[in-house]
Amino acid sequence: METDPQSGATSQNLAHVLDIARGTLDSEFQRANRLDEKARGQATLAGSWFAVTQAVAAIAISTNAAKGWIIGLVVGLAIQAIALVVNLAYAADVWRLREREEVGRETLEALKKRVAEPVGAFAGDMIDFYTRILDEAQLANESRGKSFEKASRWWWPVLVIGLAEIAAALLSRLA
Repeated sequence: METDPQSGATSQNLAHVLDIARGTLDSEFQRANRLDEKARGQATLAGSWFAVTQAVAAIAISTNAAKGWIIGLVVGLAIQAIALVVNLAYAADVWRLREREEVGRETLEALKKRVAEPVGAFAGDMIDFYTRILDEAQLANESRGKSFEKASRWWWPVLVIGLAEIAAALLSRLA
């Protein structure tokens, strides 16, 4: 039985292209996980910092601080709480699952029916298939990245306002 050298080359080329496609998709999945982990870490730190600063402010308020200090600490609480809620809302958008085409049972069954096709015809369709999946993954990560940037913009105010609240609480003890 004689094999077609061109068909063998096409099969090898397809294997290389599909390896690259799988590697690129893996990279996008890793990128999604990194964004998710960063957003969760920021949200955890922001929430923890909020709890600490509010505990310090509560102690200052309960020690008969002057009315002006109490008003300042309550305003700080409100502003920090708003920043925390906005941070969490954007972080939740990073965590949100995005619907996209996946390789499922139906896809594998459809591909099984096409295995006997000539490699050239099958190769183009497989590359198109992986390209669509990659495009969707990249769009999802672009959306995650934008949400992460917005969450990060609100993460800093939570930290800075909390630091200002702690300073105000300490100063209220001196007054």
